[in-house]
Amino acid sequence: MENFFVPSKIWKGGGPFPHVLVLLSEYEEFRAYARAHRELLAEHDDKLGVIPEDWLHSTVQGIHHPVDTDQMHQLRGTLRDELAGMPPFQVQLGPVWQGITAVTVAVYPEDGMAALNARVRTAAEKVPGISLRPPERRFWAHASIAYARDDFPDRYLNRALRALRPPRVDITIDRVHLVNQYQHPDRGYYTWDVVEEVRFG
Repeated sequence: MENFFVPSKIWKGGGPFPHVLVLLSEYEEFRAYARAHRELLAEHDDKLGVIPEDWLHSTVQGIHHPVDTDQMHQLRGTLRDELAGMPPFQVQLGPVWQGITAVTVAVYPEDGMAALNARVRTAAEKVPGISLRPPERRFWAHASIAYARDDFPDRYLNRALRALRPPRVDITIDRVHLVNQYQHPDRGYYTWDVVEEVRFG
């Protein structure tokens, strides 16, 4: 694995920056799923930032620059408007694999998360002064349970993750949270302050 928090990924200006997240920390079944991997990942906590349960999430969309009070107020409104017609949807979380820079959890099927991302991007783009990074050609729905804090040569972690393989988890996503997100390269994960919960419909 390679360090996730290389200089090109460390936020200029330090943040916090607004993000829209699915707070997986609110789903006890996913907390238990992440917990099933904790003992294995903790063996490498000198190199991995193992994400505490309270900060488990899946990013729907990030805004990588500061916004002022008026822009945040407008964003809250456009998010409510755009998600008013969004139906709840089910996803399955798992399996877990060792990626290049993070230990990653698959989110499947991808359609619901992709539609959610499109609606959230539309909401953000309606607010003057908010600028988004270019959209992915195909939105990659995923979550992480650890980030690499340093280069990590252990080639056996992926094999151990495959051997562990707890049952996958099904959840219903019916809300997102607009947050101010903080990046902590020293800890190896992200935290946030909740601005507003936005429920679908």
